[in-house]
Amino acid sequence: MSTPLRRTKSRFFNKDKAREPATLASVAAFTAWRLGLATIKQMRSAQFEIEASPQYFEVLREYLVFLVQVADRLALARLSLPERRQFTVAMVKRLAELVAENQSRLLGEEDEPIRRGFIDLFNQRADDYATLDFGEEEGQDVAFMRLASVALTASVAPQDRAWVADQVMSFEAPAAVKALRKVLDNLVGTAGAIVAPADEDTVDGPLPEMPGVEAPVDDPIPPE
Repeated sequence: MSTPLRRTKSRFFNKDKAREPATLASVAAFTAWRLGLATIKQMRSAQFEIEASPQYFEVLREYLVFLVQVADRLALARLSLPERRQFTVAMVKRLAELVAENQSRLLGEEDEPIRRGFIDLFNQRADDYATLDFGEEEGQDVAFMRLASVALTASVAPQDRAWVADQVMSFEAPAAVKALRKVLDNLVGTAGAIVAPADEDTVDGPLPEMPGVEAPVDDPIPPE
């Protein structure tokens, strides 16, 4: 079984206040971070060899990229294209900061290369996820979960590779998708309004093309 996510802030209590997509992204990023840590904890409890080492953060980065891709598709159904664009860019950058802060502190590495590396990994994996459909109906997120499990296979210990797909697709990923969907629904539903900056003020994107969405494909998220 997967580890349930502890209760975190997932709704706004002042429903008359307009929110920027970046504000929603901050909550979503924290949720994804907690989900990532909980997933690794559960995998270690299931006897996967994931020690406090560079491998730990390799697994965590791959799983966080999967969670951002899920959140981006969920945002697509709930936000306008400019709002969704700012949301996902902000979420990626916040998670890059969290990974860099924790990996540099625990392993004694420079944080800036780690931060840039996470953004580069997101942009690299985005091309693969962009080829997959993602729907709200039950079972339509299986392709996303399968791709995540394939990416994680290269990160886990050799003796664990035969089991990672079953662990991720049967337990961890379905619970994570459900948690992210609930958070996005709560955030959007309790925001008085969603206000995105004008296009000329949005300099961090756009995202790679998603199926059925008109968006440029040659301008990934920059590190700065």
